[in-house]
Amino acid sequence: MMEAIENGISRRGFLGLGAVATAVAGMGLAGCAPQTTAESSKADASGENDAASGIPSWLGEEPVIDESEIGETVETGVLIVGAGNAGMACAASCSDLGLDFMVCEKNGAVEAARGFIGLVNTHCTRDAGVEVDEMKLLNEISRYASFKNNQAVAKTWIRESAEVLDWLDGIMEPLGLKATLCTHEHLGDGGTDYYIPCISHVYVANPDVAPGSDLEAAGSIDFPVDWSRNAHLEEYIKEAGHEVSFGCRLVKIEREENGRVTGAIFETDSGYKRVNASLGVALCTGGYAANPAMVRALNPILTQCITGNAYTPSTTGDGIKAGIWAGGVLESEPAPMIFNRGMVMPGVNAGYTDDSETATFNGTIGQNGIGSQPFMKVSRRGKRFANESTPYDDVCFAATNQEGGVWCMVFDANAPADVKRFATIGCSTGGMWMVNFDSVDEWIEGISSMMAADVEPIMRADTLDELADKLGFAGEDKENFLAECEHYNEMFDAQKDDEFGKEAYRLSELRTPPFYGAWFGGSLLTTLQGLRIDEDMRVLDANRKPIEGLFAAGDCSGSMFSGNYPELLVASACGRTVTFGRHIARYLAGDLD
Repeated sequence: MMEAIENGISRRGFLGLGAVATAVAGMGLAGCAPQTTAESSKADASGENDAASGIPSWLGEEPVIDESEIGETVETGVLIVGAGNAGMACAASCSDLGLDFMVCEKNGAVEAARGFIGLVNTHCTRDAGVEVDEMKLLNEISRYASFKNNQAVAKTWIRESAEVLDWLDGIMEPLGLKATLCTHEHLGDGGTDYYIPCISHVYVANPDVAPGSDLEAAGSIDFPVDWSRNAHLEEYIKEAGHEVSFGCRLVKIEREENGRVTGAIFETDSGYKRVNASLGVALCTGGYAANPAMVRALNPILTQCITGNAYTPSTTGDGIKAGIWAGGVLESEPAPMIFNRGMVMPGVNAGYTDDSETATFNGTIGQNGIGSQPFMKVSRRGKRFANESTPYDDVCFAATNQEGGVWCMVFDANAPADVKRFATIGCSTGGMWMVNFDSVDEWIEGISSMMAADVEPIMRADTLDELADKLGFAGEDKENFLAECEHYNEMFDAQKDDEFGKEAYRLSELRTPPFYGAWFGGSLLTTLQGLRIDEDMRVLDANRKPIEGLFAAGDCSGSMFSGNYPELLVASACGRTVTFGRHIARYLAGDLD
């Protein structure tokens, strides 16, 4: 009846492609039970509706499965839907706590793990001589969200994530993997003050690694990052007698009339399968980045600034839709995770390839980590349009005010030294790979085999005039570009950005040939607009009451982010995902204080 993806989903790495997305702006969307006039108005605000039902077209009607079509019924305690970062953390925790559980995954393998995990005041933090101000962190993440998040939910991550590392150590260290904290100087980005705590942890294949590793080490080609946490957790539960049921696509959640959730129905190659869950259902299905209908409806700005398909192809919003049908509520505002690395050739616009439901974004090259470095960036008019030293998504959103939603980034032969001085954080340290090469040309040669294209998107020239031609600037636009380069050099000499206030240490020269340039748009990794939850990951209904037996963790859950992903709180998304997956198991086992 369905075709499962047989291969594991590749990690979001230094370079990457993905596959699709969609969405709607407006009021919180409640589950499509009988609606009051007010509730109907909210649904109408959420996108293009079916004229007869008033239900958004991306959501549709809840499927009706006849009893005669159900070929198998399985009983379990905890039903975990999705074998990704949240689902596998939940599964391994259930195993440790002695809970009866079942993991259902629509693909043919567990999702590859996100290597970096944001955790607060762990043993690594302490041993590295670092301390995170937890209340300042709570208010910083809420400031990013304009306080539209639920601070109680954020506090669960802040207060429980250190225990998560202790727990993971017991699984990872016997495999020769040890955790380290990515350390950095507490510098303000963006010409203003941000709180940038050291919270990003990673397991590496080096049992002698120090509790803290600096940025240059973390950005090194030789840093042995482990990207297989979910596969390790799968082996861990196998050793305890459990396994993941692959090829199971979620169709709907089953719930007693206005009562508790009792389980779910899945579509498999053999037909429909019902799984009854006596303790609860944990939705860990990811976001909706690979569903163009949802992206267009819920997150329309993405069609104006995204070129790169860096999302997991199977994140089509299945769990979100099933949760809404069961009475849950979608967060009212989008929160996309966008990186400024969607490299494209000159002339390529941001947006989808077409209007179909299988469209992808226009970029075919993939991500290039150098795009997150704060070099000079200009529009097609040849002019700077924003501060380049800000969280990744800022320049992407700013580019929606420019033609094509794209920008050009330029640098010279001194780029490796510039990158080292910039000392960016998080996965933008992928750009630090450049410092491992003797020249920019050697770096380009070194990464060429990783580029998902037969083209050469990074232009090289001996003069800025020649570079302008190769980048597609002509006429007045070329004059603007050359004038901007000259003024940028003047600002470097003065160590002051008089246009947009970028920090002096993140200015650079454009004087030493050869000169380089490339075009970029945003690269979509995931969406963080999910079902509203409380501090115990219980899905909430339209009255803000928990739906008994229904939980959500990871990108199909909401209440943590709003409007953006706070990229300077490095790896906070994956950190809360793993923490919340584990929390569900501990909550159901009565293991929490």
